Amino acid sequence: MPDSRHSTWEGFAAIELICVLAVLAILALVALPSYNTAANKARRSEGKMLLQTVLAAEERYYATFNRYSSETGGSGIGVGVLSEPQGYYRLSPLSVSNDGQSVSATAEPQGRQAGDPCGVLGLDSSGRRTAAGQDCW
Repeated sequence: MPDSRHSTWEGFAAIELICVLAVLAILALVALPSYNTAANKARRSEGKMLLQTVLAAEERYYATFNRYSSETGGSGIGVGVLSEPQGYYRLSPLSVSNDGQSVSATAEPQGRQAGDPCGVLGLDSSGRRTAAGQDCW
């Protein structure tokens, strides 16, 4: 005759599984916004790199011709890349002053980066950086 004081339970009770799932859900709710913020910041660095590459090429053009070029491909500054490799940012046409002595470039977020609170990133020949949000550069 089995002893009722020493009965063994096998497996998990439903309430235990529900508690574990609740804890995992709470952890996910806390971690997901932090992950999205970190991912946006990482993708934003690619947009910054695109702008810096174009402005560096513009500076080389300026050193040779004493004016900035408004062309972003082939015969202009020699930068044929209008978007960064992953496609999170697209370079808008360059804005060159009438006298050719200043230039500004903007990179528009697209795809997964479109919801980034920093929005459009900008950089000009004087080194001024612009963005919709704070702490974006």
